[in-house]
Amino acid sequence: AVSTARAPLVMSTRKRLADLASAGFARASFASSASASAVSTARASLNTGACKSFDASGRVKSSLANTRPRTRAHARSFAADAQAGAPKVHPDGMPRYPNFTVPGALRLADYFGTSSFAMTGSLLAAASGMDAFGCTAVGTITAVGGGTVRDILLGQGRRAFWMEEQEYLWIAAGTALATFCGWESAKKQFGFTDDDYWIEASDALGVGAFCVIGAQNGIRAGVPMIAQVLCGIMTATFGGIVRDILVQRPTRIFHSYADIYATTAATGALAYIIARQAGAPPSLRIIAGVSAGIGLRVAADTYDIRLPVYNAENAKKSAASKGDKRHV
Repeated sequence: AVSTARAPLVMSTRKRLADLASAGFARASFASSASASAVSTARASLNTGACKSFDASGRVKSSLANTRPRTRAHARSFAADAQAGAPKVHPDGMPRYPNFTVPGALRLADYFGTSSFAMTGSLLAAASGMDAFGCTAVGTITAVGGGTVRDILLGQGRRAFWMEEQEYLWIAAGTALATFCGWESAKKQFGFTDDDYWIEASDALGVGAFCVIGAQNGIRAGVPMIAQVLCGIMTATFGGIVRDILVQRPTRIFHSYADIYATTAATGALAYIIARQAGAPPSLRIIAGVSAGIGLRVAADTYDIRLPVYNAENAKKSAASKGDKRHV
């Protein structure tokens, strides 16, 4: 009886166990298929990612290849812009410092002329009995005084050139002081004299450079042609006028005790202006002006070319007393 009562219970238990086993197998199958699907999806995504990575790498390489010529073009453009941004030399001007061009050579001649004028001014001041400061001051004024007067007269808010280009002050003052301190020793050691030909030659170079630079300043300022010539004369000679006043001697360019001087500056400035009016390029007009100024200055010194004095006895006697040997 007991066995008969337990039979349905056993059958029910076995059925539950079979159902549980079937459910577990189904869950396992689902998990396995889900895992396989996940693995498959992961593999596909990896493959796709690799392809995308490869494509991106290819695009980067392609873009780099395409940018190379563009980068070179940009570099060339930058270099061109930098060159264009550099300060350009005015056709009637000079570069800031000397270089291997005709305008650059004019700048070098300007430096050389500044030194020459400072030396002769210092020597004249020393001969008049001035001390070291006086000789340095007079030498510096001789060198830069003409350009200073020119800049003041041209106006338009201009400052004296040596306030922007301080090297002129150093060249002038240094040369004047060195001349005061060492000229007598140089005369003894090297046999120099106060009227050596190389001194006159360097002075001629200074006149040739200064008269052209003065004319250039007048042209850039837009003054009339006659004023441009006067700018050349002032630049080359007005420092000497101030020098002569300071050492209390007759102003050279106004008297005939020495050969012509302002006339040579006017000739050089006029030659530059005429060459410019004729359409000559900047280098050729500089050569024309400097050559005319130097050529006439050397000729005047060689052949003692002087302007005539007033044709009266008292005028001739006055000129003779100031050193004009033609009327002795």
